[in-house]
Amino acid sequence: TKGVGGTKISTTSPYTILHSYIYKPLVQNFIKEALLNKIKRVESVAPFGACFDLKTVPKTITGPAVPNIDLVLEGSSVRMRLYGANSMVEAKKNVICLAFIDGGAEPTTSIVLGGHQLENYILEFDLTASTLGLSSSLLLQNTSCSHSRVY
Repeated sequence: TKGVGGTKISTTSPYTILHSYIYKPLVQNFIKEALLNKIKRVESVAPFGACFDLKTVPKTITGPAVPNIDLVLEGSSVRMRLYGANSMVEAKKNVICLAFIDGGAEPTTSIVLGGHQLENYILEFDLTASTLGLSSSLLLQNTSCSHSRVY
C-alpha cells in the first residue's frame, strides 16, 4: 500500500506528485507550522490541498516566508531544502498553495519531483559513480538559473 516506490525527477511534471502516504502527513505538518507562523489558511484551489492568504505571508529573497521543506535522499547526505519560491505557487490572486499534488494510493512512483521544485537548483549527475550532486537554492546567492552562467 506504499506504492511501487522510488523517486523520479521529472521536468515534464509541473509540480511534485507524492503517494498519499507521504502527501497527507506533509500537508498536515505544513499547515500546522504555517498556522503557528500566523499564516492564514484559505479555501483550497484544485489540484492543491493547502492554500493560504498571500497577504499574511512575509516576502523573502527565497520567496514567501513559509515553513521550509527538506527532501533527503535516503542513505546519502544529499538534502534539498525547498523554500517558499519552490514549495508555493500563486493559484489565484492573493492565494498561494503548497505546490505538491496527491498522487493517490496506487501511483507507479512514490515521489515524482516536478519542475517547480527543481527551479533554481543545479543538479549534477555523475553517471560513472552513480551519484547525484545538488546545489543549494540559487536564490540564496541572489541569482537564478535564468541569470546563471553555469552551463
